[in-house]
Amino acid sequence: MTEESRPHKLPLWLFWSLASIVLWGVWGLVSKIASEGVDAYVNQLLYTVGLAPLMVFVGWTVSRKSRGNPPEPGKLRQDRARGIFWAFLTGILGGVGNLAFFQALVKGGKASVVAPVTALFPMVTVILALVFLKERLGRVQWVGLGLAFVAIYLLSA
Repeated sequence: MTEESRPHKLPLWLFWSLASIVLWGVWGLVSKIASEGVDAYVNQLLYTVGLAPLMVFVGWTVSRKSRGNPPEPGKLRQDRARGIFWAFLTGILGGVGNLAFFQALVKGGKASVVAPVTALFPMVTVILALVFLKERLGRVQWVGLGLAFVAIYLLSA
């Protein structure tokens, strides 16, 4: 059954989006509590260690999927190599971003301000997508982007 044929049910993408909001919201609070006892680097180290059980689960899942779907030769291999590069870069950027987040908390930032301000990171994604991917925004999206800038100002005032 496809998502389109599931009447009156929460779309799967929305379910996972809402789960992300809840988990990241709790993560922001826990990060602030941790920052009162450890510096940003120790926080990042322990955060990374905390990912180990998840990495084992994800590795197991990928292994199971790849056994059932052997890769095709040629272009798929090139696409996979490119995907691996970009995924690795994503991890580096995310990790450095986490360090900056933890540093903001350690340096006295309130979780109630730091978390929402840093959660406006999609503004950077939007701007980069406009420049590099040649994506376009409608009027409403431009208003939303402007309001996000206003939100940063109001939250940091």
